[in-house]
Amino acid sequence: MIGTRLRRIRVARGMTQADLASPHYTHAYVSVIESGRRQPSTKAIEHFAARLGVEPEELTTGRSPEREARLRLRLQEAMVDLSAGRLQQADKASRSIAKEAKTLKLTGLHAKAEETQGLLLERQDRVEEALGRYTLAEEILQDEPPTARVDAVAGKARCFHSLGDVRYEIHVLETLLGEIEREGLRDPNALARVHSALVYAYVDVGLFQKAGESATQLEAFEPQLTDPLRVAQMHLHVARLHLAHGRSAEAERSLHRAEDAYGQLHLQTETGYANLALGYLYSREGRIEEAHAKLMLARATFEETGDVKDLTRTLNELARVARLRGDEEEARGLLLRSIELIREADAPILAWAYRELGRVSFASRNEAEKALRRSIELYESTEQVVETAVTYGVLGDLLRENGDETGGSEAYRMGISLLEVSM
Repeated sequence: MIGTRLRRIRVARGMTQADLASPHYTHAYVSVIESGRRQPSTKAIEHFAARLGVEPEELTTGRSPEREARLRLRLQEAMVDLSAGRLQQADKASRSIAKEAKTLKLTGLHAKAEETQGLLLERQDRVEEALGRYTLAEEILQDEPPTARVDAVAGKARCFHSLGDVRYEIHVLETLLGEIEREGLRDPNALARVHSALVYAYVDVGLFQKAGESATQLEAFEPQLTDPLRVAQMHLHVARLHLAHGRSAEAERSLHRAEDAYGQLHLQTETGYANLALGYLYSREGRIEEAHAKLMLARATFEETGDVKDLTRTLNELARVARLRGDEEEARGLLLRSIELIREADAPILAWAYRELGRVSFASRNEAEKALRRSIELYESTEQVVETAVTYGVLGDLLRENGDETGGSEAYRMGISLLEVSM
């Protein structure tokens, strides 16, 4: 109630009703407003706000623009803490901000605080709990335009990806994109967030034409982007498409731009993402020492920041580099540590680790075949057609190397048939 807020601020300022009323109103007028028996006019609210030294909005809504600005700054600081691995500080701050924003009915800020909680849980590999937070953030924003929900929905989509349901990840993102387009909302930053996430998901299931369409949209949005975080996300995910099409130079340029943008935002973990991706790229180009250097940077970042999920991805890549260097024992040790850390729910990462373990175990057919078939099983469960086909190819190599021409040919045939269906 305006009257209650008016009295609370007046008393806090040590003012009487006459002080507040002077010189245009009477103390009796202030009294009836504070008792709730009368609503002040807009002109009166402006007068009282000026006398009290607050914005009129604080009297009418209870929300101080300065207070909201301070909360937003605190949330940005919490994000930096989270990215730097200061998880307790980030957790405490985001919970406090969510509670205060909810009280003040600051819907957008409340949802952002819940999204921060979701990201914190993701970094700890608590994917199902993270999904709950992102779903809550989406519900908080249900009466807002769909563009306001892009981060909540992108977080949900990532969780479905980690849980192995890439098709549903795509469905969630495409549904949101459809809502935005039907309402004719041309928000480049929001649209870039959705298309960036779609590029990543489309590449994973081999839908390269759709990935290319989303990448084309991103190129059109780039000059209009005002949020450096969106720029970084766009370049990080588009680099994946470039790499899938063998455009290494374009991929490297995109990743360096993502690295620079994350660095400007002082986001340590996200800079680690760019280093991990560059390590992946360099290893595929045969630039093994450069790959090792970037991956060691990523590993140090994720160990320091407590990002278990991305640490396991980095260990997998380091294992591949160790194998290429000829150190299969080191590769094996890295993979076993990765598999120990990975939750069963993170099927795509676990599948990758088992495939690489199969590769470094070729000297023992039974062990290698067991690892590769486990990898295929996990990739099939997540409908990652391209990765499943690649793993069948590795299995074919193993079987043929051990004299099983029939089994090897069958494995190759399975891989080829999967790729033909996905075309």
